[in-house]
Amino acid sequence: MTSPHLAERTLQEAAESVALLTAAQLTHLRGCPLCQGRVATYHQVFTAVEHLLPPPFPVDFTASVLAQLPRAKPAFPWALSVVAVLMLGMVVVFLSLFGALLVQTFQSLAPMLVTAGGILVAGRCLELLVRHRWQMRQLAFS
Repeated sequence: MTSPHLAERTLQEAAESVALLTAAQLTHLRGCPLCQGRVATYHQVFTAVEHLLPPPFPVDFTASVLAQLPRAKPAFPWALSVVAVLMLGMVVVFLSLFGALLVQTFQSLAPMLVTAGGILVAGRCLELLVRHRWQMRQLAFS
């Protein structure tokens, strides 16, 4: 069953702006009091919606959402310790075997500190990568 009047979507568009209508639709609207009344009603509804106050949110909406998320534990705290102990053991074995040849090279602690720092940085990077992947999986709304 067809209706000689404009569709609801067209009436809503006319309430927003008459420029959105085609010439035939505009001609019908000018001659039809029923469609004019519906456009006026939609215009009043749209105006009322624009003047509504936004819904009240808690004082700190972000904090209340974050408080509901589970706390993340460090991904591999034991792995970092194992890697550090193994590297330290390798350095000790290397120095005990070749220490006499490399005494002058390893008289300062700088190389060991650089190695230990590199291990710690690599471990933290691994932990951050695992945490990032976990968070991305939590955000995937599939």
